[in-house]
Amino acid sequence: MVRLNESDHLTGGKEMYVYPVPYLSFLAHFHIDHDYFECHEVLEEHWKETNGTRDSVWVGLIQTAVFLYHYRRGNCEGAKRMAAKALQCFSRNQAELANLGIDPGALSELISHTAQRMLEGAPFQPMTIPIIDQKVLKELDRFAHTFQGEADKQFLTDKHLLRDRSDVIQARAAAISLKKAGKITTRA
Repeated sequence: MVRLNESDHLTGGKEMYVYPVPYLSFLAHFHIDHDYFECHEVLEEHWKETNGTRDSVWVGLIQTAVFLYHYRRGNCEGAKRMAAKALQCFSRNQAELANLGIDPGALSELISHTAQRMLEGAPFQPMTIPIIDQKVLKELDRFAHTFQGEADKQFLTDKHLLRDRSDVIQARAAAISLKKAGKITTRA
């Protein structure tokens, strides 16, 4: 069951939500601007802040977004792997999906069908998560009024290549330097 959590609300007299704001943001990106890369980003932070386990329902939703990101880019092997992982995760998280207002069976069927279409060479088409809970739909509708999606479709397709990654590159370089420093040994 999704619980009311103070850290999940917008403060300062703004809208308050029952469902976690990152989840609503994920749904908005998924359904409105189809920014699957951003779906991954917003939900990954939430996943890490909650339970962080690899078999979490949040991981399955992230994998679904990554599946579609790869499919849109023409990376069928990566997409196929992510679809299989998402389906496996959802098979273990049926109740959690239902608690998020999602029809678990319909979502799994939709992922399987979309993956099959991809393997048959069908062009990419966005997918809609089957939300069956009116509370989720109402909150998503309220959230969507404050949502500003990405309009540049080319940027959505190649976001991992076009975004500013200077902080990530810097952090990786620092980690590599530290790793190399630790590997320096003297021979006797």
